[in-house]
Parts: sequence; structure tokens; C-alpha cells
Amino acid sequence: MEELHKKEISSLIEGDILFDEPLKKYTSFKIGGPAELLAIPKGANDLEKLIKYLYQNNINYYLIGNGSNLLVSDRGLSGLVIKLPQKDVKLEFVGNRLIADAGLSLPLLSSKAAKRGLSGLEFAMGLPATLGGAIVMNAGIGDLRSIGDLIIKVKTLLATGEVKIYSSKELDFSYRSSPFQNSKEIILEAELELVPKDSRKIIKESKELLSKRKRSQPLKWPNAGCIFKNPPNDSAGRLIDQAGGKGLRIGDAQISTQHANFIVNLGAATAKEVLELMERVENLVLSKFGVNLKREIIFLS
Repeated sequence: MEELHKKEISSLIEGDILFDEPLKKYTSFKIGGPAELLAIPKGANDLEKLIKYLYQNNINYYLIGNGSNLLVSDRGLSGLVIKLPQKDVKLEFVGNRLIADAGLSLPLLSSKAAKRGLSGLEFAMGLPATLGGAIVMNAGIGDLRSIGDLIIKVKTLLATGEVKIYSSKELDFSYRSSPFQNSKEIILEAELELVPKDSRKIIKESKELLSKRKRSQPLKWPNAGCIFKNPPNDSAGRLIDQAGGKGLRIGDAQISTQHANFIVNLGAATAKEVLELMERVENLVLSKFGVNLKREIIFLS
């Protein structure tokens, strides 16, 4: 990125601007080289100003939320990386509806909804994602419940800096898929429809789901959640396990011995090691079952 643009961006927004910032600090995998320039806008207005500037100057950018579903290149990312605002964010309840900014933590929203006696977000209690990131990936539990089922409206920021609002009828969500994947639109805010229920029952179910996740998933090691999407009527973890993939290791990247659809960082894993491990597992499953696994995590390079 040109030095002039770096200086202008630094003076344009009120949020933080960081140079050569290690991106492993911003991903749940704890993997990733430096961002040439990392911008963390202060609220939606700051973000809108930044996006308009980038559009007017034809500058490309990367966008990250909580970094919970990302693998970032060991070389890092040239140009600009934008982290969703998590300050000056909105969260409000109107009847049975929750309206929140995209940078808010999904477990926080789940907890707030539960205390108000509103059901629907129990599955989100242990997901280390922002609301925006969860919508992009249509996060959920298996193919039973997902965030897309709750959506009423989504407010986005177009690449031009203009704001657009979608109703649920305009959005096509499917298993781990949304219209916002492979799009330059940035989710600013979402409105969710929840269901009244006894708060004690909601909290109990949330705790049970969180406890189940802790028992079945390798949460003590840095990871990026499920690596592969579940094939129709099957489990990627089962296929990997039966193909002999569980426990495979390249460097400090290892297929979890607890859940075969997780790759864990045992300390100093690199993106190169993770990618090699993913490819090895894909070949094992293809050879044994004839199934092409589809990757769920996003690789930025």
C-alpha cells in the first residue's frame, strides 16, 4: 500500500491503526503473519468512512471478525486488514426481537437473550464468533439449527460505502452457507426473531450444550472449529476417524485425538502445516470412501 494512503487512513478514522501487526493475535488458531496495515474502526460510522475512502481510491482489503474460522498465511497479508468494530456497538431488544451490531460476541448475545427469557440462541453459547461472522458462515449445530433460521433483517455496507437492508425473504441461507460469502459486503447489524421461554430452561439447555461441546471438542488447544463441512447424512469427523486420520500430525498441527474434524495448534503450528494436514486428510477420505470433503474454514493469503 502506498505511504500516502497509509497516512490518510491513519488520520481518517478514530479507531486504532496498527502497522505490521501479527495476525495470529486475532485468530483463534493463533496462526498468521503480519498485516501490513490493520485498521480497527470505532463504530459503524468510522467503518463507513473507511470503506468509502477505500472505494474512492480503489484499495482492496481483508475483513476479519473474531478470527474464529480463519487460517491466515504465514507470510501475512499485504495491504489493509479491517477488524470489525467492537466498541460503541448497539444491542437492544424490541419485544421478541434482538437487534445487534455485527461485531458483538455471539456468546454474549446468547447470554443476554437467555436472561430475558428469549430462546433461539442456546446453540451459540460456546461459539467463539461475532454475530457478523456467524451470519456469513451461517454458523450452527450440525444441520439442525443455525443463525440463518433466526434472521429477520440484515444491514450491510456495500463496497461503495452505501448502506443496504435485506429482509429474510431476500436471503438464501443453507448449511454453512450464506449470500455474504465471497462478497465484499460488510454486515453491520442484524435483527433476530427469538421465542419467549422460561429463562431457567434456556440457561439450563445452554449450559448442557456448552458442557457437551467441552466434552467432545478440543477446546484447550487453539483451533478454528470444524475444518470440513459434514457431507449429506454423514459426519466429516466420522469419515476422517475411520480413514485413519485422527491423531495425524505435521509439525505442531495435529488432527485432534478428541474430535477428528478439528485441527489443533500444539504450540507453534504454521499455516503451511495446517494446509498440508488438510490435504492429507482429504486424500485419505477420498481414497477410502470416495467422498470429497469441502473445507469450512477460510484461508486468507
